[in-house]
Amino acid sequence: MKKIKLLSAVCAMAVAASFTLTGCGSSDAGRYNFYSLTSSGETMTMKEIEESYKEMDMEVPEMYLLLNDDGTGTLVMEDEDTQEVEWKDGVITIDGEESKYTVKDGKLTIEEEGDVLIVFEKAE
Repeated sequence: MKKIKLLSAVCAMAVAASFTLTGCGSSDAGRYNFYSLTSSGETMTMKEIEESYKEMDMEVPEMYLLLNDDGTGTLVMEDEDTQEVEWKDGVITIDGEESKYTVKDGKLTIEEEGDVLIVFEKAE
């Protein structure tokens, strides 16, 4: 009887933990559109990029980060530049390179080495 109670308690804890982990991992999931890039103290926003493309009479390329619930995703920085990503717990791996990321106020910020910040805004 003690084994059954212990097994039931362990199963209940495992189910509760899986819901907690699923909630944590998937909270950052979704599509994030490119917002800005900062490198060496210089920032370029998507609005500036759009204006540059329009001045050159060119179509603005799609630029976004898609994070799937299963910890995988896709980074699209230009129509031909698509990379698979893996992510979890504030760490994103793009093309084999790990970087830290944070999500605050609907913006996902990736911190890369060399003071590079890439910011994406959650799509609606």
